[in-house]
Amino acid sequence: MDMKVLLNGRLIAESEAVLPVSDKAYFFDFCVYESLKVVSGKVFFSEYHVDRLFDSAKVIGLGHSFSKAAVVSWIEKVVEANSLIDAFLRVLLIGDADANKDPKLFVFPLAGVTFYPKKFYSQGVKTISFSGERLFPNAKTKDLLLGFVALRAATKAGALEALLVDADGNVREGTRSNVFAFKGNKLFFPPKEKVLEGVTKKILLKVCAPHFELVARDLPLKKIGCFDEVFISSTLFNALPVRQVDDVVFAGPFEKTKRVQKLFRDYYHAAVLDPLA
Repeated sequence: MDMKVLLNGRLIAESEAVLPVSDKAYFFDFCVYESLKVVSGKVFFSEYHVDRLFDSAKVIGLGHSFSKAAVVSWIEKVVEANSLIDAFLRVLLIGDADANKDPKLFVFPLAGVTFYPKKFYSQGVKTISFSGERLFPNAKTKDLLLGFVALRAATKAGALEALLVDADGNVREGTRSNVFAFKGNKLFFPPKEKVLEGVTKKILLKVCAPHFELVARDLPLKKIGCFDEVFISSTLFNALPVRQVDDVVFAGPFEKTKRVQKLFRDYYHAAVLDPLA
């Protein structure tokens, strides 16, 4: 049975959600997207994701007339129509490459949510570095080749994530995550103009501000071992400690990262599971 997909506010069968091979906007990656998590039928922070979708569209000059309220309601419509419990959703906004007047906005379910082993959150994960930086760092565009190749290299090396390193030797972000590092009570992260500001990152900075000194600063790869802890964040990972970057090993026990995990978990339970709290 076909999943229900939404196109510009209208529910259609998944088999109908097709694009012509000649679609110029899709061919040239004149598209932006968001990935949202649904757990126990609840969507994680849909308004934040729609805000970022619209911000990404603005960065690349993708015009549209969709409203935030409409898109948020469409996301809920797809969850309800497909009786989704634990799932990922993709929101894909494809521009009009010529007139910039006839964009297409799809909302569709993906496979179920990936839950990583608990030991990843207590013992940390392996990452590698990969040279490259995204063309429009502040926009979540469909130009995904760099991330695909980098993540494939990480998988081949037995790592969970690849950290992208710019021409100046600074770690900017993961292929699907933001990067943070602790030194003492200071929480460091790359400047916002150089990375995609993740929704989870936005929440983490909010909940961490009363407890840690927040410092936006470049993270040189050659000095990554000088930090006490490193962790990555995303809708997929939440806050995940890094055990290894290339040959640099962090022994744990990742006490500060575990504190961040608890701060995020408490915020989520209050804001999503009990939105009136």
